[in-house]
Amino acid sequence: MDHLNVSAVSGSSAVVTLFVESQNSSSERRFQKSLTIEELKVRLEPIVGIRPIDQQLVLLDAASNPVCEISGDDSRMLGFYPVKDLMTLSVKTTNSSAQMNFDESQVEKYVMEDDEYDRRRDTVRAFKRRHRMGRFADGASEVSIDEDIKAKELALSIPVGSRCEVALPDGEFRKRGTVRFVGETGFRPGYWVGVEYDEPVGKNDGSVDGTKYFQCAADYGSFVWPDKVTTGDFPEEDIFGSDLEEM
Repeated sequence: MDHLNVSAVSGSSAVVTLFVESQNSSSERRFQKSLTIEELKVRLEPIVGIRPIDQQLVLLDAASNPVCEISGDDSRMLGFYPVKDLMTLSVKTTNSSAQMNFDESQVEKYVMEDDEYDRRRDTVRAFKRRHRMGRFADGASEVSIDEDIKAKELALSIPVGSRCEVALPDGEFRKRGTVRFVGETGFRPGYWVGVEYDEPVGKNDGSVDGTKYFQCAADYGSFVWPDKVTTGDFPEEDIFGSDLEEM
């Protein structure tokens, strides 16, 4: 694929959600747009198992159509490219000999039953189901009624004004803040929790698509699923310097 010369992309959010896909893995990740491509490849190595020098990166849109190849100057920032939330970052290897030396038949594999995978809420399938993406886009029947009821009950048990921690997808980092909103919204189905973070690591000011759900400073607000929120005695702390890869 020919590399597309694109201009730097500016936006209110410094963090982008991407589906990272390779031959042996598929996961949802959050990356700072200020990462250089060199730094991005280093972070991708433990995810996809491909050395940075051997990685071929391609951005795909929601329909899996190629948007551009990320190649050339690895000192460029990720935000230089037309990257948007919920795009797919395809990672392939340029070193075929490295794959040939890996004998998958000698690796004991764990296979999760489909019904067990379907019950989990931390998977790509669960994310697409909640956001009505792909095969879940046009059918409410694809979404578990029990799941919606449990999500509603969990959301309504979270008091507005309470201190909280928000879990990020990899489970390694958490962000602290205050619950400012609980309920249904106009931008996505389901019950959401609006959080005002202690630091400007959010995505909005409490508004989405022109509708104000709560008030806070720009980039301090975010909406998350209730199962990602834990309330309790969480004093403010300085979380700058942490890698931010949130849901």
